[in-house]
Amino acid sequence: MILCFRRLLPGVCIGTVLVSLLFLHSPAQGEDGVKAMTETVATQPSATVERAGDIDREIAAARLGVKEDPSNASRLVRLGELLVKKGSLDDAMLSFDEALKINPRSHDAKTGRGVVLARRGSLQAAESVLREALLLNPNPARTHYELGLVYERLGDLDKALVELKEGIRKHEQGR
Repeated sequence: MILCFRRLLPGVCIGTVLVSLLFLHSPAQGEDGVKAMTETVATQPSATVERAGDIDREIAAARLGVKEDPSNASRLVRLGELLVKKGSLDDAMLSFDEALKINPRSHDAKTGRGVVLARRGSLQAAESVLREALLLNPNPARTHYELGLVYERLGDLDKALVELKEGIRKHEQGR
């Protein structure tokens, strides 16, 4: 299945395909649903250009929220997530680190750190941090998804698939 998707969509990670399947494919659609999904993913324009102004406004609002309540770890995590979306990885890491100073057990902040480390190419460190996040809260679908992406980049497709499937399972359970 993975090889099939890799041939259909070169350069698209298996995590993107699996998550897209989760949201766009229903059993009633069968193979036609999978084909439509792959065509949709392959031809969608980049949302980055369309939403650049939106993300800047969201970041400004998040910064204001942090300024109003700098001891709120959740606000710092949200700011970090927005900064990751924008590609400001250094600022995002600072935000996640500040959140962890306030709440060292924040699995969301640890997941954010793992995402930043993975995007920087520090895959072993990202794996370690994401595993720590799972110890704090074994249910977050997002952490399983991000760990699956790390394993994919490390070339361990078996582990990647296990984590991505677990993320989908947790998402379907609402966790």
